[in-house]
Amino acid sequence: MLGRARLSGPAGPLIGVAVGLLVAGAITLLQEDAYRADASIVLVREGRPPGSDPQLARAADAAAELFDTRAVAESAIRNLGLEASAEELLDRVDVEAQEGSSLVRVEVDAPSAEEARRIAQDLSEVAIVLFNDRFAPQTVASMWEPAGASDERVSPKPARNLALGALLGALAGLGLALAALRRTPSAPSAPPAEHAPAPQPRAEPVAEPTTEPASATFVLPRSGEWRVADVERLLAEQGPAFPEQREELAIYLDSFRTVAGPDGRLPGDVDLVIEDVFADLIARSRE
Repeated sequence: MLGRARLSGPAGPLIGVAVGLLVAGAITLLQEDAYRADASIVLVREGRPPGSDPQLARAADAAAELFDTRAVAESAIRNLGLEASAEELLDRVDVEAQEGSSLVRVEVDAPSAEEARRIAQDLSEVAIVLFNDRFAPQTVASMWEPAGASDERVSPKPARNLALGALLGALAGLGLALAALRRTPSAPSAPPAEHAPAPQPRAEPVAEPTTEPASATFVLPRSGEWRVADVERLLAEQGPAFPEQREELAIYLDSFRTVAGPDGRLPGDVDLVIEDVFADLIARSRE
């Protein structure tokens, strides 16, 4: 009883912060070091500069899908002698066309900056050769920007993880404190008269379900309108594309459930956490 009182009383948010920091620290220790490198490929139609042909923008979208395939990944694995399958390599690769342009950007995550740079460069070179073999000379792909890597890690980010853990912990502690206040019994009233009918127990209101029926197309909620069911569906639909993040995202989802309202709605501050932690899944859902 004393432990519950401390957790749900004024110290609840502080205890929640401590628990959140512990969870964030554990997540940080579980994450592997990752560095990111990127390279750019440009498409050019014969006799025309890249910026003057709108059709090249559509061609770049199609090229991005071709570059992010097993054929390109398997060639890079052979060239570099990587101990990874094509699927494992593609999980660390992101290829997308720059909107409204003929540029295609290739991004790679790897345990070291140099390895990320080498993979991004080789993937780009293989993609260019395969593309030109099929579509040149009408449309030609060439290296626009050689691969370069940042010395700063993209994962893990201890400061970010700890800040998010503290925020979620504080929200969870506050939610428990508010719930405890609602459950606090009021002062006993005077006993009923000798022959007065005994009061009937009041039926507790039935909470609305926290989930909503899934629609054919998932639409990202607007800021301030996220519910637990939205995060669950986002993770279910887009999570398989990011298997290395599933364990971390599941932990955050469990934290969201502790601060959600009876109808599943999440506090406004949690939007910032969702947009940061689930950024890759949100971006894929928008595509």
